[in-house]
Amino acid sequence: MPINHHEIIEDIEDQIRRCGGVWEEWCVGTAKDSRGTFFQRHREADLGDGLTYREAYTPDAAQAVVAHLVNDRGLEPHRDAATGAERPSAPQEPGKIVFVYRKTAATAVAGSEIPTFHKLAA
Repeated sequence: MPINHHEIIEDIEDQIRRCGGVWEEWCVGTAKDSRGTFFQRHREADLGDGLTYREAYTPDAAQAVVAHLVNDRGLEPHRDAATGAERPSAPQEPGKIVFVYRKTAATAVAGSEIPTFHKLAA
């Protein structure tokens, strides 16, 4: 269910505080669908890095959340966030789903960002 972008920021920042680490250890991006390839890959990896997502009312509201988290908190944009695509070669419009996950040593070594899946409670 979509929620106000200020509530999304509050929920995501609370999740980051609960999981720990510094802001710069986290990535943020958008997706068009929480059942898409991006989330399927991440559910299967089970790395325990606090992947969380929320649905904004509009793609613009989702981008406002990302801008706040990147510019004001120092999160790193997800590697495909610039195009809003699941694959860099397939540019799409940004989605309404905002997600964050903590970068881990395992993902850095493997060269892929595959976090586990944790949905925030509504």
